[in-house]
Amino acid sequence: MNQTITAEGILPEGMTSPELLKRLKDRILAANQGKTALERGAVIKEQFPQLASHTIELADQALKGLLVLPGTGPDLYFVGNPPKWQFNPVNDNEYTFHLNRMHHLKTMAEAYSLTGNLEYAKKAIDELSDWIDTNKCPGLTDETGAYALDRYSGLSTWRALEVGIRGYRTWPIIIELLADTPYFTPEFLEKLVCSIYEHCRVLYEISPLLWPKADHNHYLMENLGLMSFSCLFPEMKNSGVYLAHSQNELDRCMEAQCTPCGGQIEGCPSYHNGCVFWFAMRAVFARKFNIQVPNAYLERLEKMFQHSVYATRSCGGNFPWGDSHIADKETMSLAAVSCYMAYSDPKYLETALYFYPPSTLLEDVRDNLWRIPDTRQIKEVMETAVSSPKKPDLPLIAWQKDLNQVYIRTGWERDAISFMTACRTPVQNLHAHIDAGGFDLTAFGEPLLTDPGIYTYKNDENRKRFKSAFWHNCLTVNWKNMWEYQASWAYGPQKEGRLVSVTEEDGIICALSCHHNYEPAEAVRCLSLIDNRFLVVVDQVSGLEKGDSVQIHFHPDRTFIKETPFGMISALDGRPNIELAYGSFMETQTEAGKISTVNDVWHDSLVVHLNHRMEENGTFRHAAILIPHSTEQSGPSCSFYQTEQKQDGFYITFCIDSSEYRLVWKDNKLARVKENL
Repeated sequence: MNQTITAEGILPEGMTSPELLKRLKDRILAANQGKTALERGAVIKEQFPQLASHTIELADQALKGLLVLPGTGPDLYFVGNPPKWQFNPVNDNEYTFHLNRMHHLKTMAEAYSLTGNLEYAKKAIDELSDWIDTNKCPGLTDETGAYALDRYSGLSTWRALEVGIRGYRTWPIIIELLADTPYFTPEFLEKLVCSIYEHCRVLYEISPLLWPKADHNHYLMENLGLMSFSCLFPEMKNSGVYLAHSQNELDRCMEAQCTPCGGQIEGCPSYHNGCVFWFAMRAVFARKFNIQVPNAYLERLEKMFQHSVYATRSCGGNFPWGDSHIADKETMSLAAVSCYMAYSDPKYLETALYFYPPSTLLEDVRDNLWRIPDTRQIKEVMETAVSSPKKPDLPLIAWQKDLNQVYIRTGWERDAISFMTACRTPVQNLHAHIDAGGFDLTAFGEPLLTDPGIYTYKNDENRKRFKSAFWHNCLTVNWKNMWEYQASWAYGPQKEGRLVSVTEEDGIICALSCHHNYEPAEAVRCLSLIDNRFLVVVDQVSGLEKGDSVQIHFHPDRTFIKETPFGMISALDGRPNIELAYGSFMETQTEAGKISTVNDVWHDSLVVHLNHRMEENGTFRHAAILIPHSTEQSGPSCSFYQTEQKQDGFYITFCIDSSEYRLVWKDNKLARVKENL
């Protein structure tokens, strides 16, 4: 059984809560260049009036108990007054988790800083006080004395991740902005610091047992929370131990989670950008509280930003691989804003503004305005960067070998062709989708064949569809997923799969992947960019038996297609389209699909399924030609398409815009057919 925590037990002997409050206020003032919360708010309101208005609008909604949370859709939802912290009224665990992260209390604290209206301060402190009173920390150990890890990993207001997020993202801002208000009394502080001590114990004792390898983004945020709390309250018992532990574990997180090529090990661009933000926050906190960060850590962070650039589609937005958002959330913009805060180097914002409009960056800036020491400077940097954005000076091919994924583009211009493909099984963690060998393709400034995104984390049919191979640009056998989908956060066993090679020769860039999830069959895919104009997708499945079937799935970000002599073309007037040419022996089916840009939001799309049944034992081979169309193009580009299996290879002949192409697939390589052959 846990002992009752008291202020006397966790503060230096003889220290009173009024004295602690005075020290806290002095520390906050020093950390913010001597500016009070109201002085900081006045500058922000002057420099960013639209962002200030948006913050006040959100705070006014929060005053009424109206929030947008996972599971509520895009609409405001009444969460209670005070909130019903432990309820899950929409049957989505993320609802409860997000409510207990208390972003809305941070927003109300910011609104107080902007307006001086004490109604925001009172509401925020009342709700925080209510949370502490009604959400008692579970015992760290059970009746046998063993750590009760399940109390901090399931649906709980004390899940370790929420403990960490409150520690680094919301409570410190609430404390900094409201410590001077009449509602932040010594009595409230006494209650608060006892809860913070319990937060630190969870993060120090429980989190390392949940993530012993330090290889998950949760552990990164949990140690940020421990760092932030221990810096804010150095008088608290064991704060020095907690700070040292958080620094060591953040080093371990960087070592375990950042690959040599700069990618975060989960391989999901949204989570990668989130991790850039979280890793950068260590440097932000370190600067604020005069703590050193190892150079090796900062060097890896720089590589992570480069990966964020690669993981950005030419048309902007993330490549939505795995549990990644497509729209303006957790994109390279967030990575840029966080790296700017860490380094004060304008190049990050300049790079982001090459891909994104200022409004996208400003939304990420808005959430972090009270962490930025000099908001005047960031405004000046952004104004300059808008007129001179920084075009990346990076290679056009980025093979992330440790992640078994590759990013390929024809240029850094917005209308360039850009695509990514990956094949890594077993998966790193359950943010991955069932899409080994899948890909995402953009051209002429728009997504054309796309990954469907997240939509929801809720364990329902939508989650199943959005994660399944059938809604990705993938190959399947016998209409089965590559591995079993069991639940939102549960998969069956997986076999080996990897991105075998990435080559560039004779105007052909090839990404070759292979996996064994349909054993005894072996699935090989070669995704090739030809002359920087179009893609050829060669699929080969060996070890098939008579009666087996092979499906090739394409997910156009369109809702209408029309047939062409050799396949089909998405048909949307005034917009870029994608033409598919493929074997006449493939049976064609279509179904309505969905593409999600942010959680709980989707738009209609179309999923194309090509199917072939084996008439005898053997190997399946097929080549699909994917031709991006600009808005000016009308009608199909492919005027001839033929494939032929010969003794010396699989030959592919086709005509695009009067140009003839002859390719041969042999020994898992795609090459041009030489004239003398």
